[in-house]
Amino acid sequence: DCQHICCAYGQPHSCSSLSLSSGAVSGEPARGLPCPAPSHFTHSPYHAKTSMQGDVYNFLERPAGLKCFLYHFLVFLMVLVCLIFSVLSTIEQYADFATGTLFWMEIVLVVFFGTEYVVRLWSAGCRSKYVGIKGRLRFIRKPISIIDLIVVVASVVVLSVGSNGQVFATSAIRGIRFLQILRMLHVDRQGGTWRLLGSVVFIHRQELITTLYIGFLGLIFSSYFVYLAEKDAVDDEGKTGFSSYADALWWGVVTVTTIGYGDKVPQTWIGKAIASCFSVFAISFFALPAGILGSGFALKVQQKQRQKHFNRQIPAAASLIQVLLTKHLDRRLKSTRDNGSLGNAGEKALSIPQITYDHIDDKEDKREVPFFLEEPPGIDPCISGSTLQTGGFAESSVYNLFICLCFFSRLSHAHRSAIKVIRRMQYFVARRKFQQARKPYDVRDVIEQYSQGHLNMMVRIKELQRRLDHTLGKPGLFLPGTH
Repeated sequence: DCQHICCAYGQPHSCSSLSLSSGAVSGEPARGLPCPAPSHFTHSPYHAKTSMQGDVYNFLERPAGLKCFLYHFLVFLMVLVCLIFSVLSTIEQYADFATGTLFWMEIVLVVFFGTEYVVRLWSAGCRSKYVGIKGRLRFIRKPISIIDLIVVVASVVVLSVGSNGQVFATSAIRGIRFLQILRMLHVDRQGGTWRLLGSVVFIHRQELITTLYIGFLGLIFSSYFVYLAEKDAVDDEGKTGFSSYADALWWGVVTVTTIGYGDKVPQTWIGKAIASCFSVFAISFFALPAGILGSGFALKVQQKQRQKHFNRQIPAAASLIQVLLTKHLDRRLKSTRDNGSLGNAGEKALSIPQITYDHIDDKEDKREVPFFLEEPPGIDPCISGSTLQTGGFAESSVYNLFICLCFFSRLSHAHRSAIKVIRRMQYFVARRKFQQARKPYDVRDVIEQYSQGHLNMMVRIKELQRRLDHTLGKPGLFLPGTH
């Protein structure tokens, strides 16, 4: 019996005598239930290669866990130390030591990043869109892959051209190398950070355009009026601070952005008054985009939290649906066996009920949850193998369930009672977890639920009133003195 059940779940046992007849279990091979040995594919060289590619790809492209964090953090530290030595090589006091050390660090980084790039290119083959030569070219065309390739090639060129090592101190490759730091600050090769920023800007584009437009107008007008008031003013050294409109624009940018270098200052009282009025107006509009973007990010974070709260309901709902489906199949199978119509048991059991949250009642009678059949004495389970060859959904799962139900009757009464209790406990636990997952996320969700419930109640009351008016007539027709 154990071999039959193990075969039904895909274990490497001989699979025979699974075709059930009306009397007992026959010795014919089961139809509609393939039984491949897992050793044929779980231990194959191709499967091992694909699994290793997937592990390497996830480790490099989708880091998660402590090991991935340590690896990428160490890479970031290597690049950061290299840039620190690049800065020290420009200081005369540390130039000799930093340049010699930087030469060997550049060699190590070039070899490391070149090897990492090749490994990334190889591991990308685990994904279907990166399989083959065309897939690898598609992977190379990714923006972050192009940046990695440019960094490696540029470093190789610098190592090949530089003869005395001094080229590392002033090389423009330091700027390209800085892209590696940007990548390691937030390990996000999928571009989720930039997509988040782009979505926030796109959602609030109208507000941002309005504030920037008004702020730009304030900058132009304030600079122009200050230029008119200060173009003839001379300071103590006999120089004018606003000799051109460009100087006034520079003063306006420094002022409205609240930097205040102090290199351009109005000298006349008229210029100071104009600068004071326009500064308050323009600075307020130039500061608005920061608040708009901040509120947009806050809304995005709240939206992600709501999505996580909703995703937590999915496992609880799936577990509850699975238990309720077992309950439904048990009821249908019991009814068909009691009626004696065994030929259509499999087809009827495949019909799935519509399960909603309203069906879950805390006051439901526990006696109405028969998870397993009450086996009549002297009756063997019997299911025809041909009736289970339906192309419906979850065929193998339903077939496995039927096999378990058939062999369930062979257990002792104590074992069956224990299994029934366990299955009922699983149902109540799954229902409780689903109800807990359905709790509102915050107060606004509670208010929204109450509002929706009130709206549904008003709609039903209006529908009931309409039916009463249609059946009995309007209330005004029954008043005294009316015809």
